[in-house]
Amino acid sequence: MNAIGYSTHEFMACVLARLLVDEEVGIIGTMSDIGYAACRLAQATSAPGLWCVSGPSGVVNPSATSISPIAGYDLIERAEALADLTDNLDAIDWSSRIFDFAILGGMQVDRFGNINTVTIGSWERPVVRGPGAIGASVLAANCRHHFILMTNHSCRSFVPEVDFISALGYGRTGNERTALNLPGGGPDALVSPLGLFDFHPQTRELRVRALMPSVSAEEVRANTGFDLNFPADATPILQAPTRDELAVIRQSIDRSGKLSAPGV
Repeated sequence: MNAIGYSTHEFMACVLARLLVDEEVGIIGTMSDIGYAACRLAQATSAPGLWCVSGPSGVVNPSATSISPIAGYDLIERAEALADLTDNLDAIDWSSRIFDFAILGGMQVDRFGNINTVTIGSWERPVVRGPGAIGASVLAANCRHHFILMTNHSCRSFVPEVDFISALGYGRTGNERTALNLPGGGPDALVSPLGLFDFHPQTRELRVRALMPSVSAEEVRANTGFDLNFPADATPILQAPTRDELAVIRQSIDRSGKLSAPGV
């Protein structure tokens, strides 16, 4: 919690919510407290017709007042619908026909938006093993577009080239999506504790779009393992969470205060 009265995770939820579009259908993964809050916040503010689906549980448009595990009973009890696992897996596999967007994260991300949730280090002798690709590889390939959500921004997580591509951004050179003729459009934007980023329309390289208040360009450069392009003029500063946004989060989405816990 910062001195102004909101946490970094609450801020990230607000930034992501402002990017979501009314009437689109989106899917979130297992570790998705911020993504879930962002979808719920968008539904309560700028995108009332947004649909939010849980990949692991099949819950559709949950409305629990506290953030629970994405497959938790509270979310299931207070959802508009629930798909069984087989139907939900079929939906993920055919996501090019169902999902407009996905919210994805990982252990590593690189300058072309490729995500790694499988292994850090070599495949034969990994330093860290992650949870695996699960459905992210299919969603990144087929969704009309997707968002990347990184809760850590450091040179260890923002690397020149991920050790393993579990969810394709724009490939190793920025051209692979076109070469593979994938139906999905790739990542639109990335949200981290330091700011909002997007991808250059020609080179497909990650670039700075706007920074969190009190975050400097030097801090971003020092915590990113590759060169970033900044706006030619002064870098925009993201609008802080409004009283109305915080009220929705704290009264209707996160009454237990998970997003505002110390350290976030």
